[in-house]
Amino acid sequence: MITGKRKSGSEKLSMKYQRTMLVLNGQYVKKLDYKKLPVLKPSRHIILSDEHPEWKFQLHNYLIFHENKFWCMWSFGPEEEARIGQSVLYSTSLDGISWEKPQLLAQPKDNGYGYIARGFWRYKSEFLALCAYFTGPGAFGKGKKLTLHAYRWENKKWKFLEVVFHDAINNFPPQLLPDGNWMMTRRDVLMNVSVLIGGQQSLDQWNNYPVVKQKNRFNFLPDEPFWWILEDGNITMFLRDNSGKRQIFRCFSNNGRKWTNPVKTNFPNATSKFFGLTTSRKFRVFISNANRNMNVLRREMHLSISNDGRVFTGIARIDIPTDGKATLQYPHAMEYNNNLLIAFSRNKRIIELLTIPLERIEKLFNL
Repeated sequence: MITGKRKSGSEKLSMKYQRTMLVLNGQYVKKLDYKKLPVLKPSRHIILSDEHPEWKFQLHNYLIFHENKFWCMWSFGPEEEARIGQSVLYSTSLDGISWEKPQLLAQPKDNGYGYIARGFWRYKSEFLALCAYFTGPGAFGKGKKLTLHAYRWENKKWKFLEVVFHDAINNFPPQLLPDGNWMMTRRDVLMNVSVLIGGQQSLDQWNNYPVVKQKNRFNFLPDEPFWWILEDGNITMFLRDNSGKRQIFRCFSNNGRKWTNPVKTNFPNATSKFFGLTTSRKFRVFISNANRNMNVLRREMHLSISNDGRVFTGIARIDIPTDGKATLQYPHAMEYNNNLLIAFSRNKRIIELLTIPLERIEKLFNL
């Protein structure tokens, strides 16, 4: 087990453990040849929400299947991200193909504020939507206000429920730990990364545990953390790096309360958000913009596979129709009926949805 104690003997051993994230054909990958990657073809590609004639911005999409419906939520605002007035839209579908006209989920009521979509959450018997409330323009910076809000689906409407945590934005909804607590990542207005653990007794009871500060000695700028539980019981966290290295950093914990020092891995990333999940067929998928070449940043989306959640042994480019100039970013995914559904944003203006059969992934990677 990884203890999470810093500068210990186990920490030194885990440094090498952390760096190796991508191994292809049994070889540690130093540089990918993106032109030679296999291509994964979706079985379906649809426009979930087309470009709006006035408010152009659409990003931060999240999917879930609830009450026999597919649900998607996303941020919706003026020309640029995190502007004053930015709101959250949602849509539903009975089949994942035909979607209802988007409706407002959350809209700021105070002057100078905006909302950022933060995901759906089944909490006890309630169906919640999380949204970050911020003072714009821009959600981060000294003196900013940033609060995580919960909305509840009630009588066929979304209604504000309560404040979950102050000075916080999560990246994905909370997940349950083996001890029965919920855990989600948190960034404060200064972009320091931590985790919130709690939620057992009430929606607003959380303890904060630091992971890494924005100003750190590890020579990277952490952003948009994502975690999952490994087969051995440890927890791994992937961190986007905004410093220009365009690689994923990673750290570990055995209970979420203490974390190993972040270490740069050999997994490339185009300075963009990523997501992963464990499929019903036991292999794990990781969806990201893996091409780190400057002239291709966010113009390709990739899917990687792993059998243990620690080392990824296959990576393919997802075949998405594009003119080569469009940006394809911020994937979120769910599994339904042996299919992987991936929602993403094109040019931060259009929300699109792909369907990829799990059998097609298995065949491509010989699983």
